Amino acid sequence: MERGLSDDRYVDSPPAGSAAWREVWEADVRYRPRSSRFEWLLRVVRRIFRRAGEPDAERQKNYNVALLDLLSDAQREVAQLREDLKTDLAAVQVDVRSSDESLATELKKLRELIPVAAQRNDALIAALDQKIETIGARLRDVTLPIIERAASGEQRAGDFLYRRLEDGLRGEVDVGEYVELARKNQPAIDIGCGRGEFLLACREAGVVAFGFDINERSVVAGIPECFKMIADGSVGSVLAIHVVEHIPAELLFALFAESNRVLKQGGLLMIETPNAESLLVSASEFWRDPTHLAPRHPAALTLLAREYGFAIEEVRAIHPLPEGNRLTADEDDPPTLRRLVDVINERIFGPQDLRLILRRS
Repeated sequence: MERGLSDDRYVDSPPAGSAAWREVWEADVRYRPRSSRFEWLLRVVRRIFRRAGEPDAERQKNYNVALLDLLSDAQREVAQLREDLKTDLAAVQVDVRSSDESLATELKKLRELIPVAAQRNDALIAALDQKIETIGARLRDVTLPIIERAASGEQRAGDFLYRRLEDGLRGEVDVGEYVELARKNQPAIDIGCGRGEFLLACREAGVVAFGFDINERSVVAGIPECFKMIADGSVGSVLAIHVVEHIPAELLFALFAESNRVLKQGGLLMIETPNAESLLVSASEFWRDPTHLAPRHPAALTLLAREYGFAIEEVRAIHPLPEGNRLTADEDDPPTLRRLVDVINERIFGPQDLRLILRRS
């Protein structure tokens, strides 16, 4: 901004920003006129016109200054609003980030709880199954006629008691795989057929099968008698589900010997018994049945099988315990700890039963 020889002040270029414009209007600064030979005359004329229009010019200046003040206020408010929006947006971002972290933490907790809930559910279902079996056995007791304790009725009372034990402790028996093996090796005989699950399944599958069970429910002390009526080499398969743990050693030997005698060449001896290698089974669950004599270890059974002329086709632990009984390890646990948990689960909480499929050589 320059001041001329008179009181007039000039500006050479348009000001930048509302504040500069306000200063221009308040100071009554003008653009510099073009030079002329008659500059003195033009200056006199400009002053005359300026004084004539001074009231209107003053009003226009005041209006322009007020308008510039309003514009400055609006700019400040917009700037403040922008800052407020930035602050609010930053706060929202922090809240969203915090919510995401909290949600991720809760989801992680839920994922950790789902397997635990599933394991507890499995254990509860297993316990309910046992309760239902016990209640079913008691209901059958109520509906059956009372057994009189006469001399001829003592055996029936013992059979009835054994049935209660079997119904309450044994549960359902899965015989599907045995039926498929028996289909290829007919006829089949079921030693200790009990409630007849295998025989009924064979009938439905069109497999020829016969069952033997001494004293209606117990095969104990009856192994040789069961085989007396069967000719040598006339049977395709022999099944003994949960039998060997009920008989003493001499009858166990007789089972292998008689099975070898009656089976055809290539016939099968199929044995299922509680898994002696599972500590939970052999040290606890096994002894719930008072008619059990001893767990039969797979090493002893396979040794007897070879001694009596059988080839070992399958020795496998079956029927895993509910997952709720097993120990669990997190993915972030050290590998050594996870291996230790696996070993403990295998030894202590191993499958409930052992299956042996033996073929007569």
